[in-house]
Amino acid sequence: MLASLNNQSVVSFKNAGAAAFLEENVMLNKALLDASVDVPFVVFSNNKIERKERLRRVSVNYSLCFLSPFLTLPLTNRLAMKYVGKLTKSLWSNNHKALHISNRFLNNTDSMMQELNRMSKKTNKDPFDILFNKIASNKKKEQILNIDELLKSCDGDKEKLRKKLIAAKNSVLSFDFLFSIGSICGMAFLNNKLTKDKTKTSGYSAEFELADKETIEKRAEKYQKKEPLRKGITAGLVAAMTAFPLIINRGLASQKTTGLAGFIKNNAHKFDYTNGIFMKRLPLFMFLTAGMTGVALASRNQTELKNNLIINGSGLAVYFGGDILINSALAKISDKFLKTEIIDKNAPKTLKNKILPPTIPIRNLEGKSKKVASVNFFINLVILALTYGLGLPYTINKVVRKDLQKDKEKV
Repeated sequence: MLASLNNQSVVSFKNAGAAAFLEENVMLNKALLDASVDVPFVVFSNNKIERKERLRRVSVNYSLCFLSPFLTLPLTNRLAMKYVGKLTKSLWSNNHKALHISNRFLNNTDSMMQELNRMSKKTNKDPFDILFNKIASNKKKEQILNIDELLKSCDGDKEKLRKKLIAAKNSVLSFDFLFSIGSICGMAFLNNKLTKDKTKTSGYSAEFELADKETIEKRAEKYQKKEPLRKGITAGLVAAMTAFPLIINRGLASQKTTGLAGFIKNNAHKFDYTNGIFMKRLPLFMFLTAGMTGVALASRNQTELKNNLIINGSGLAVYFGGDILINSALAKISDKFLKTEIIDKNAPKTLKNKILPPTIPIRNLEGKSKKVASVNFFINLVILALTYGLGLPYTINKVVRKDLQKDKEKV
């Protein structure tokens, strides 16, 4: 999707190294971390029915991490440029790369034109275009922008071009939210339906074989009655997240530089996409939070709700807190004892940065600092994988047995 090009071209695995590539592409980074818990999550299911549910849930997550960015979103970019922005006549036009411009350059026409001119002078060999160029028999080796063609589609009006680029970019973000959040929430409710159709039981699948059918149904009664309401809330949540990019669109398109519009202009770059396909941390956090809220709403009794909150809450905490904490600590130790320069000393002196000093991206480091930072990255990944992967399945299975035992003791 929409790559930030403020200080880099497309980052490749070959040039940046494995650690830098994974650090930059947060969805793949998270997919690797999730793998540490997903395997035992499926293996240590309480019964065959629950194992199938967990496997379907994991399959959707990995499809979003790999299938979506590599196949779905590159095509979505082209569709947005052709049908939303109406800036290209063909899906295979190299001008879809105009969407790679960062939101930080779309505040006004001057900065937009300067950045587009800079981009047009560089050959951008985007590895994710290969499939589409083969389909279209596009034999052009140089993947460059043609600014004259872009302006021609807007009758030479630069402001019109700016607004069209903003609209196209945010339509892709809307689709991404709709597709990603909808898939996660949809699978949660679909799992319930498939299990009910097969077993004729409405309860939580983890409890099958651990309790009789009557007990399982009774524990699910309250949640079953509110299922239509919970489905409605989930649909409303998906719709709200899909409409959210319209706020960014309006703020960026506005000529105002103060108030809400000014705030959006100063922060809209956080919704850019790395390499044109990978979400950054903020939109990823929003999408995961919304998706996991939908999963919680699909819970069939209090125990499943509790487990969903444990699974999803710990996942967010580990990925959006634990990795930052460990990475910052390892960087401080490295800088002190190995004389590296990994901590970003030029970062704003905010309270957050004082508590957790930010690090310089691995791709921007050189020499010894880059090598040590790369090692730190994988040490961080291993620590999180061991604690997260081994602890979570054990915890949620223990909750199931504990809650069932309490109900049995009441009888």
